[in-house]
Amino acid sequence: MSARIKLVVGTVISAACVWWAMREVRPAEVWDALRRADYRGFIALMGLTLLGFWIRAFRWRWLLSTPRPVSLDSLYSATMIGFMANNLFPLRVGEFVRAWALGRRENLSKTTVFATVVVERVVDMITLLAIFGVALLLHPISASTEAGRLTSAGAGLLVLSCVGLTAFLVAIERSPRLLGILVDKITRPLPERFGRRAVQALQQFVEGLGLFRDLPRLLWVFLLSFVMFLAFAMGLQVGMWALGLGVPWYGGLIMLVITAIGIMVPAAPGYVGTLNLACVAGLALFSVGKERAVPFSWFYWAGQWLPVSLVGLYYLRREGLTLRSLGEARESVT
Repeated sequence: MSARIKLVVGTVISAACVWWAMREVRPAEVWDALRRADYRGFIALMGLTLLGFWIRAFRWRWLLSTPRPVSLDSLYSATMIGFMANNLFPLRVGEFVRAWALGRRENLSKTTVFATVVVERVVDMITLLAIFGVALLLHPISASTEAGRLTSAGAGLLVLSCVGLTAFLVAIERSPRLLGILVDKITRPLPERFGRRAVQALQQFVEGLGLFRDLPRLLWVFLLSFVMFLAFAMGLQVGMWALGLGVPWYGGLIMLVITAIGIMVPAAPGYVGTLNLACVAGLALFSVGKERAVPFSWFYWAGQWLPVSLVGLYYLRREGLTLRSLGEARESVT
């Protein structure tokens, strides 16, 4: 599927999700609820969001196998630039931007760094599955409701994605020769220089999977993952408090998993629409109607989008880069 078609599909999905979430709710009611929100909660939400991304950057240091430690400043800068790119550009280009930005600043192989981003996503999914299991013990989800069916379907997709991607990465790390044979067959009809480049990229990618060979480091990464997602769950809990939603203390954990499932769906930049619909579906599990869930969805979306975008743009300028320069990220990584 071409990039243009993916962009169109994501935009259509986002528009459909916004329509579905907003139907039966008047914009004036949404604005009134947002106007009456406690904006101390909005400030706390933004702060917890930035804290969560700082922990993500700190965790990234342990995913990298480099001759010398990578500075936390470089890691945080690349992290915020990458997620800012996800907010402003289509096709989740931010994952490539993160690897490109860190590799550029620290003179590392961008393909090797990108492999750690892929590993990070696997760790994220496994951690979310564990949190989802705890959440189900606290608040069993009935499949008899629309929200329950959506959540169950999304959880199934999360499990399949997690198992498939984990198996693929472990297989590559354990038997890179098999993948090398496959790459050789695929690139054989191409000019020799393309084949050499593909093999070199494969070797660099496998180097980035070193985490699977170090159990103590892997366990430390998972511990940091739980701390990071706890910060994001607290942000959700504070956001719900700011709008006066009567949700149990563990509501943030359940909403964390459901919103994570929501943003897995292809969408327009910034996860607009899919995140809104996920918030509405999640709050329905707590019997919160659309007239209150929709304002929260926009409150939470803004509380994530604003700080990440602004801080990312700050670091982009500090690095002497422009938004236009980010276009070369995908090509340099792959």
